[in-house]
Amino acid sequence: MYTPQRDDSGPIEAPLIPPVAQPRGLQFFGGTWTGRIILINTFVFLITAYLSPDYGLFSVDLDVLKRFGAKDPVLIAQGQYWRLITPMFIHGGFLHFALNNWALYVLGFQLESLLSPYRYLLLYLLAGIGGSVASSVSSLMPSVGASGALFGLLGCGFYVERIVQARIKQMTGYKPRTGAYTGMVVANILFGFIIPQIDNAAHMGGLVVGVTFAYVLLRVKPNRLLPLQPTQGWLVAILLGISLFVGGAVGSSPRFVLYRLRTALENSQRVEDQYYYLNRLLEMDPEDQSAHLYRLKLALRGRDFATAEIDLTYILDRQLFRTELKELELDLLAHGLQPYAAWLQQKILELESKNVESPSL
Repeated sequence: MYTPQRDDSGPIEAPLIPPVAQPRGLQFFGGTWTGRIILINTFVFLITAYLSPDYGLFSVDLDVLKRFGAKDPVLIAQGQYWRLITPMFIHGGFLHFALNNWALYVLGFQLESLLSPYRYLLLYLLAGIGGSVASSVSSLMPSVGASGALFGLLGCGFYVERIVQARIKQMTGYKPRTGAYTGMVVANILFGFIIPQIDNAAHMGGLVVGVTFAYVLLRVKPNRLLPLQPTQGWLVAILLGISLFVGGAVGSSPRFVLYRLRTALENSQRVEDQYYYLNRLLEMDPEDQSAHLYRLKLALRGRDFATAEIDLTYILDRQLFRTELKELELDLLAHGLQPYAAWLQQKILELESKNVESPSL
């Protein structure tokens, strides 16, 4: 590690973790894990952008992102656990892709050279998974991006930088200024609360993994900063592993996801949000009778007659909610929606006649 020299006037300002000369061209992209990850990200982005011709480069179709492995709690709860890993290689548009990969280009190799390539790769993957786990536990919305893994790199650099700072003060009596990693961590946390649509839970999950990784590494590997404390270090590593496992189990639990969908539905005020939560709820539990009735009401008011017919067919086939259907018809009439009330009445007659003509065996 680097220790600035000092003279009688005080310490000479210098980076707490001095930069390393970075390879260029093919040597960077083919010879470093940072370069390889950027190539993977680029390849995936180009394919997803190509498959989203109606969106342009600045946005990618959500259905395409899901096909390629976006984090989606509902799909994870249905057994697609690989979605805790794949989101870190997928981006939602050109700006998202460019910012994350520029940050990786500027930041990644410096830590790769500090940690060693394989420890760096392990940190990147663990932080990305930590970000996905935290996001799955806290958010029902799909998400993509390398920011959880990037925050893991920042967290590792931040922790090492703080230890270097403390060591310099101990040796020289002077406290260095805040380093680059500390500044980047603070700035990015602030940006996360200012800019909408940022998955702060993924950022915090990656950051915690990065800090913990550096904490463990400095206690189990010989270094000039801290005395070895292997028992303490491996205990913290085990606790991190347990936390990731428990978080992943909770975030992928069908019961937990269903509970959160129903809670979000009860608390939502916007019709668009209610419709979204109902669709995801029925995707997980197609036999939720109350959800079918609720969605039927929203579908009629939103003129989504295809969905309304699906829910009405389900209700009539099981002879459910007869009183509620009549109340819905009267409610539509009371709000001046006579065509929708007429559609409902006509469809009920049609479907009931079909049921009479084709009795169940």
